[in-house]
Amino acid sequence: MLRQGVVHDVTAVRTLNQTKGRGQRGADWYFEKDKSLAISVLKLWNQAYELSPFHLQWVITYTVFEGLSALGPAAWHIKWPNDIMADGKKIAGLLIEHQYKGRLQSSIFGIGVNVNNSEMPQLPHAASLAQILGKKIDLEVLTEQIVHRINQACLTIDPKNFLKDLAQFNRNLFRKDVLSKFEDSAQRVFTGCIEKVAESGALLIRTEHGLETYSVGEVKLIWEKL
Repeated sequence: MLRQGVVHDVTAVRTLNQTKGRGQRGADWYFEKDKSLAISVLKLWNQAYELSPFHLQWVITYTVFEGLSALGPAAWHIKWPNDIMADGKKIAGLLIEHQYKGRLQSSIFGIGVNVNNSEMPQLPHAASLAQILGKKIDLEVLTEQIVHRINQACLTIDPKNFLKDLAQFNRNLFRKDVLSKFEDSAQRVFTGCIEKVAESGALLIRTEHGLETYSVGEVKLIWEKL
């Protein structure tokens, strides 16, 4: 729609039957018809906006995190770079794509949420809102809430709040300050504690060798060793 030039600012597209969902770096995204939620929201930026893509990632991810965590009590966290966790299980993921033409022209915020799934086959580290909260969630209401929150975040995001928004993101990091096992892109397995996300968007992990810096795709958490 964007390529065809027929789409308006803050247009939202939703499906209840996503057949080719994708996540970060080409990963597949599990989707159960009529029980999961897939939304894409478009934001067209005017010339007055000079936003860092990392700043947008932090704000939009936190916005979705805040909306989901308001649905009920659980141990809610953000898993770097942009997954939403509840009680140690992945509930939602975001895929944010930006379009440039000399400057940032537009952003598409893709959100996948496991909502009313009763089981997550072959996904031991994922769960649904219904499983965690013990109640069914209205898909229509949740869609409206998420889209509204993202639109409001886009209207109020301010480059002056860059560090403030990063600090807010960091306060809710999954496995922050908890000894964990990781594997880097060279397949080196090591232990360390997630310290924070840096202004550059990189993840800082404290290891026996000091503070190590990793960009997206350079390190992964080893779940089975937690």
